[in-house]
Amino acid sequence: MNHFFKIIILFFSFVGLTSLVLFEGDDGYFTYLRGKKQYIVVQGTGEPTVVFLTGKGRDCTDFKKVYDKLKNTNQIFAYDRAGLGQSEAFRGDRTVDTMACELHEILVKEKIKPPYILVGHALGTYIMRCYINMYPQDVSGMVFVDPSHEYEFKKGLDIRNDSDKVVFRDEFKSYLKLEGKYKAHKAESKKCFDFDSSGFSTNQRIVKDLKIPSDIPITIMIARKIDADNEYVNKEMEFRLNFFENWKTINPQTKVISSYKIGHFIQKEAPDMVIDEIKEMLSKIKK
Repeated sequence: MNHFFKIIILFFSFVGLTSLVLFEGDDGYFTYLRGKKQYIVVQGTGEPTVVFLTGKGRDCTDFKKVYDKLKNTNQIFAYDRAGLGQSEAFRGDRTVDTMACELHEILVKEKIKPPYILVGHALGTYIMRCYINMYPQDVSGMVFVDPSHEYEFKKGLDIRNDSDKVVFRDEFKSYLKLEGKYKAHKAESKKCFDFDSSGFSTNQRIVKDLKIPSDIPITIMIARKIDADNEYVNKEMEFRLNFFENWKTINPQTKVISSYKIGHFIQKEAPDMVIDEIKEMLSKIKK
């Protein structure tokens, strides 16, 4: 009888351990930040570590096609921000500077040694800009994948006539009501689309006063394939391109590339294009 119970205990112990492994996800594992479980992926070897930051409401699998290949030559770090993917949410709304602090805490906790190459998409590029202003010594290069810019809404209003301004405002207000896949989606949207009377959201007010780094390589990838169909699209794109081209006056190591063939999610539609730009940056840094 004692032998029988030992077998039962061993069986359930095995099941428990197996469940734990499965619960940890396909590629990554969980760590704790402020008492909440956070999902991270750390793979490969080789310096510098390439850190991936996703767009609003998106989990780390957005960059999977990129980091699955890149991990063969460098250590990669990807993660689900709190409330996204497999990570537990924090209480209250969080701004992009708070998210940059959280990323730094996780990197330190997991002993991911700097300097890093930061690779971000959309909202993730705001977090990158906050991060390098807070921890400049930790970053050796930055790749912006179809980045947002802080004058997007303000400039959109400026170029429209009065009746179209109303439509434009209502369109952005509707984004606040969209239900995303994850719990934090709406909270992230709130800080992106709560525009004030001057045309800036909370997150845009934070990043517009940040310095552009002048001493590291920067690559900016812009998707020019646009789904919208209105008379203002070309003007908005022209302003966007000029906005990032002007970074070259601050940082001569800035490279801006664009493509009419690719949409907003460059990392999913054309992962090799992103990989090539990261590899080029790695070669610059290692010289």
